[in-house]
Amino acid sequence: MTATSSRSLPSARHAGWALLAAAVAAVLVLFGPQMVAVAQQGRLHGPDIALFAAQPMVLQLHILAAMGTVALGGLIFTMRKGRAFHRAAGWIWVALMATTAISSLFIVGLNGDRWSFIHLISGWVLIALPLAVMAARKHRVTVHRKAMTGMFIGGSLAAGAFTFLPGRLMWRLVFG
Repeated sequence: MTATSSRSLPSARHAGWALLAAAVAAVLVLFGPQMVAVAQQGRLHGPDIALFAAQPMVLQLHILAAMGTVALGGLIFTMRKGRAFHRAAGWIWVALMATTAISSLFIVGLNGDRWSFIHLISGWVLIALPLAVMAARKHRVTVHRKAMTGMFIGGSLAAGAFTFLPGRLMWRLVFG
């Protein structure tokens, strides 16, 4: 990596955060009042197992795999890297993340019967996941770490957070 390209990385990272902040702001401006009205009617409770069981199998698989990526990904972040546990847990996380991304391609509804903007994350994950694994196998630790961290934060945490917007299924499972 040249000195010029390493200097451009922070601005690219800041641009990504700015884009995420702009998207969150747009959602709040467009849907804020409706979200507040629905949120005021919600109450935290245990997961609605009957509602979960009533969902199509692909959606159940997607939810369980996504929850696994969040839980295992959080654990991987806290553990020492490069050891046997990290490698074994990493392979499981990769399988869960691939399952989440692939299953999402069969889930439509936000945009009628077509894919929506959120499916771009699935495409990104399906391309970045094998590249990140190859980077680890070639001992390109920085590339691996950045790719996996990006998928965890963007593909698991940020995308997952949007599923808890008032009125959506995850909201209804836990708050509705």
